[in-house]
Amino acid sequence: MMNKFNNSIFTTRAVKEELPEEVLLFIVGLVKNMYIEVKEVDYLQVITIENNTLIHTQEIPEYKKSYTLLTTINSCKLFFIDSGEYSTLMFSQEKKKNIENIYFRK
Repeated sequence: MMNKFNNSIFTTRAVKEELPEEVLLFIVGLVKNMYIEVKEVDYLQVITIENNTLIHTQEIPEYKKSYTLLTTINSCKLFFIDSGEYSTLMFSQEKKKNIENIYFRK
């Protein structure tokens, strides 16, 4: 079985404009490497940023890990969704539109 998020990664324009590239790459790296410590990676990963803390969660199976960010970021919530053919990183309030390819790795 292929690991989830091991496909083309896309983001919405708003995410690309509002989050620094190093934070985007950090989020992508966290999710792409989850399978090393977690047996099952869900198709939906939730990233919440509050008070310079990034909280990475998934519902099934339950997973939660926190990281301290060195960069000040406005509070936000993102969904990272693996659709099979590609994955999308977007703010929770967005719909799948204005998607740009910012990162590509097979």
